Amino acid sequence: MKLLKIGISGVRGIVGDSMTPKLAMDFASAFGTFVHGGPVLLGRDTRISGPMYEAACRAALAAAGCDVRLMGVCPTPVLQWAVRRGRAKGGISITAGHNDIRWNALTFINREGTYLNPFQGAEVLDLFHLGRFRKAGVDRLGTVSDGAAAADAYFLALSRFLDVPAISAAKLKVVIDACGGAGAPVLGRLAGALGFELVPVNDRPNGFFPHDPEPRPRNAQQVVSVLEVVGADAGFLLNSDVSRVSIVSETGESLSEEYTFPLVADAWLERRPGPVVTNLATSRMIEDVARGRGCPIVRAKVGQSYAVHALLQEEAVIAGEGSGGIAVPAFHPAFDGLLTIGLVLETIARRKKSVSELVGGLPRYHNVKEKLPCPPAKVHSVVSEVRRLFQRRRAIDASDGIRVDDEHG
Repeated sequence: MKLLKIGISGVRGIVGDSMTPKLAMDFASAFGTFVHGGPVLLGRDTRISGPMYEAACRAALAAAGCDVRLMGVCPTPVLQWAVRRGRAKGGISITAGHNDIRWNALTFINREGTYLNPFQGAEVLDLFHLGRFRKAGVDRLGTVSDGAAAADAYFLALSRFLDVPAISAAKLKVVIDACGGAGAPVLGRLAGALGFELVPVNDRPNGFFPHDPEPRPRNAQQVVSVLEVVGADAGFLLNSDVSRVSIVSETGESLSEEYTFPLVADAWLERRPGPVVTNLATSRMIEDVARGRGCPIVRAKVGQSYAVHALLQEEAVIAGEGSGGIAVPAFHPAFDGLLTIGLVLETIARRKKSVSELVGGLPRYHNVKEKLPCPPAKVHSVVSEVRRLFQRRRAIDASDGIRVDDEHG
């Protein structure tokens, strides 16, 4: 069975199987048609298959009359920021995020620098299925140029947004594992912009990942080992496109990715209270944090696109998921791992507390995450059966799968 996942924000599949160059070209053609030509930014993570899909997208976009600005290896949040600030028509990030090296994907970004909303995603899918693509004549073909300089402006903006004097004065030593992904080439720039001492791990972008690129405790052993040897103040793990982060404390405790959002949100809501957006699969820690700050919680479907769409609709001050993804609209409405690291370091510096002390102030819940294989044809019947099993419970939320709440969990 071929694995191909098509959603509102893009398409993801297995390289050499379901995710073919032709499929990438057709989707890029649909996106080029959707934006009606004009400048489009194109970036990728470090996967060995990335250049192949970059070439396919570049040709398809130029054929649709889009001027392609190549960002090269680039964190997705940096590309998203550049789309918005550079007033491009949109962008495509070639990355499969936390998925292993077998996978790759095209993620579509609108002119606001966010993932496509449900209506925009539906339009791109319609164009793809219809095969009615914009075809520019020879005198209107899109141009191809280097757009990598846009990253310079991003790091300048990030340093102005965060309290760099406080971070620098704290003289923090930080271990960061980029897993050989798109964050690897920019770790030094991040440290220079924010003023901390960097101890990099897996910072060689050679096209392969040294471990599963999902930032979770099971992948943190290298960071823990290095942190204990060098006596660092904090450790961080990134996924391949730098949209998600997990944290390791100064004691060597590898924290669940569920802690990233509530830790950052608690500090942010102290300064800027307001509505908080999270998804239906995130720990109730964030509910406790928001309640403690007198802020309402809005639950969205799982996925960055849904979270950010709700963030903008509700005029919320922060959004995030238990995956370690966080969006702060005051900087940019996108899951941004570089910003997340900066906000954690800023909190350490301002409160003069260690990571373990900050986490000690958060509620702790037992959280188990498991995956069970299920054939696509049986998904709806399985979900219906789960709902039947819990139908006597009052607190059932069926807006995105099944969520069951009771007094204890």
